[in-house]
Formats: sequence, structure tokens, C-alpha cells
Amino acid sequence: MKIHLRADSADGTHTKFTVFMNGANCGQLCMREDEALFFYHVIELSAWLLKGEDEFLGSGNWQPKEKCDE
Repeated sequence: MKIHLRADSADGTHTKFTVFMNGANCGQLCMREDEALFFYHVIELSAWLLKGEDEFLGSGNWQPKEKCDE
């Protein structure tokens, strides 16, 4: 299974991201920044624990540009 989480926008309060499964767009989610990062890491760790059965890709900026520059 191929899982792709693409961050579409992050404003310091909310992060909007799109979920893709095997290339199919499953929809966009909006979470508080800390929740979105937690969700990202849960999916990333799950894919790692399955030891290669799933492919994970994360893209986009998961935090506002100001935080990325720190």
C-alpha cells in the first residue's frame, strides 16, 4: 500500500493536508498543527513497523515557513 500525506497549507494554528492511498485522493483533512504532526508521525511509524509492506511519502511544509526557518 502506498500512503502519501501532502501538506497543503500551515498557518501556525491549523494544517490542511491531503491523503492519498495508492495514488487515489482520499480527501483533505484539517487539524491543529500539533495534531497534524502527530498524525503524520503515527502513519510514518506504522509504515516503518510493517517493515516495507507499506510505502510512505510525506511532502509539503507541515509547519509555517517562519517555524521552518528557525
